[in-house]
This record gives sequence, C-alpha cells and structure tokens, in this order.
Amino acid sequence: MIRLRNMLFFITLLPALCGAATAQQNAEQGRAAARRRAATLTRGVNLSGWFGGWGDYSTEHTSTYITKADIDSIKALGIRYVRFPFDPILLTRGGLLTEGPQRDELWKRLDTALDMVMDAGISVDFVVFPRDDYKQQLSTQHGVEQFVLLWQVLARHLATRDPERFFFELMNESQTSDSYRWIGIQSEAAYAIRQVAPRHTVLASGAHYDSLPDLLETQPIDDPNVIYTFHFYEPYPFTHQGAPWGSIEWNYYKKIPYPATPQQLSAIAEGVPGDNARYQLFLYGASGWNSKGIADRLAFASTWAREHSVPVICNEFGAFRDTAPPDSRARYLHDVRTGLEHANIGWGMWDWSGNFGLAVHSEGRVAVDREDASALGLALN
Repeated sequence: MIRLRNMLFFITLLPALCGAATAQQNAEQGRAAARRRAATLTRGVNLSGWFGGWGDYSTEHTSTYITKADIDSIKALGIRYVRFPFDPILLTRGGLLTEGPQRDELWKRLDTALDMVMDAGISVDFVVFPRDDYKQQLSTQHGVEQFVLLWQVLARHLATRDPERFFFELMNESQTSDSYRWIGIQSEAAYAIRQVAPRHTVLASGAHYDSLPDLLETQPIDDPNVIYTFHFYEPYPFTHQGAPWGSIEWNYYKKIPYPATPQQLSAIAEGVPGDNARYQLFLYGASGWNSKGIADRLAFASTWAREHSVPVICNEFGAFRDTAPPDSRARYLHDVRTGLEHANIGWGMWDWSGNFGLAVHSEGRVAVDREDASALGLALN
C-alpha cells in the first residue's frame, strides 16, 4: 500500500519535474547561445545617422547616407558586425505603431537596409536609439508601456531574421536614474520580445549612459539568453574635447594629447577659462590614462561578467574626430581595442562616418582613415 501511494505521488509529481527539467534545459541552451554569439560580436562599428542617432530620416536620406560602397568597405576591413541605431520616432510619429501604408513603406526601407548589411555576411546589433524626450517618458508607466509596445511591434517584424546574426538591443543610454527600475523595464521588454522571438539574443545594459560604472552597478535580468553591453569614453577631456554638447568644459579643450601628464597639460590649462575646467584637465593628466591604465579599468568589466556568468561586450568607444589630434586619437583607439581584446570583450567602435568616424564621405566616395583602421587591427589593402 505504501509502495502504491509512493508511486501515485511520483506520477502526480512527474509533470512538474518534467517542466522543471525542460525549463532548466532551455535556460542552459539560452546561456550557451548568448556565450556563443557574444564571441562573434568582435570588430564592430556603429552606423549612426542612418536610421537613428540624429537628423534626417527621409526616404532620400536613408537610401543614400549608407550605401553598398560603405558596406563593401566595412566588409573589406574585416568588420564582423554593425550596430544599427533605430530612432523610435520613425514608428511613433504619426501613429505608425498601428497598421497602415506608411508603416509598410517604413518596413520596406528598413528591410532593404538590413538586407544590404546581412547579405554581405555582416551581423547586426539592432538597437532602439531614442532622443532624450522619449527617454524621459520612461519615468511614467505610460512611457514604459509604449516602450514595451514598440518592442512588440519591432520584434514581430524582425523575428524572421537569423538569430545567430541578428540581435535585439533594448535601448541606447536610457538615462534612467534608478538602476533597479531600469532592470525591471528591460525585463518587461525582453519578455515581450520572447513571445515572438524566443531564440534571438537580447542585449541589455546598465542604467544612465551605459558606462562601465553603470554596468558594475546593475544586476542581470531574468532571461538567460542575454549579452550585456557598456560604453567606454573615458577620459572625457580627451575623447570629447571640443564637443559642443555635454559638459561645458569640453568646449574649452583643444589639441589635448593622449597619453598626457600634468606637466604636458599645464600650458594648455593656462588658456582654459574656469577653475573646474582646469581641474578636470589636471585630473586627466594625473590619473594614469595610458595603455595599462585603460586595460586595468576594462578588467572590471570582465570580472563583473565572470561573477554573474554572463557575456559582456563594449559596443561604443571612440574620440571626437573634429578636435582630437589624429596621432593621439589613433593611440587611444589602439589602447582601448587591445585592452578589450585582452579582457576577451568584443567591441564596436563609435562610429563609421559621423564626427567620431572611422571613415569620411567625400565626393561620393568612402575614405577610410588608415591610421585609425590600423590602430583597430583592421585589414588594410
């Protein structure tokens, strides 16, 4: 009788045991997929200014800004993936989240662009890349619901793309001040994606501006098939010198070298107005910003990844082309790239042909900066 009751109990419990085993197997498969695919996200570049990042998203612009000549150049350099920014205004302005001919036209333009990239054998990190006003709406429940709805629409359309080569990055630099809230928002968006794209890998990030400190403060979301990302632009007095946005002191910095010592920067500092601006410049020179200093800092990302058993990539780094001295810029790109590779972290440079660009559009041709390309370890013919 006891044996019969035990057998009946086991039979009753069997579905739950099978379900738990299946869930564990799915989780293991998801983690394996994320690790395998993260290993392919090396040597990347951002395609800003095309469908996201800034400016004009008209049909004329999106059909001419990045062309097959760009993609051929990217392929020839040995770049393996592109980060493809998508501004949600393309789907939210005019109510395009609902069905209609305007949305069909947008899908056609988007698919043509993505096909051009993927047909060249290049993988795609597709990232929602909003403007600040969109990000500010995430502080409200309605804004979160709209963000989740956006991903429902995007994932449903993009789910047929090869999950080994097409990635869903939830958002660029959310500016969310509460890291725990951002984890919850990302979890909701990832869950929405999973309803239509269960095999694709999601890319998630820390809060605020996706910096390395933001990553170190975050916790992984409840999804095994996730790669975590961060951006690396430190030290800002060098990488953003002369930039007309962000911190006011950046406007005063010109011809700042990398690496640099306080002694090297003292003459430059004399011409910089403002005590804080001079102080920030001093801190840059005094903080050990060189190849070893960068590698030591980047090691924190690989330690975080190991502690949480998740893969990590850095899909933005670079220096402002308009102002940074070219030789210093190349040295910086080299040191960040080699530091990331030493830490076994895949990378994506910011950006292809914008004001941090690896290449320049000139008279209908694509001119690659050979010094920068060499610094990134890319193939040069």
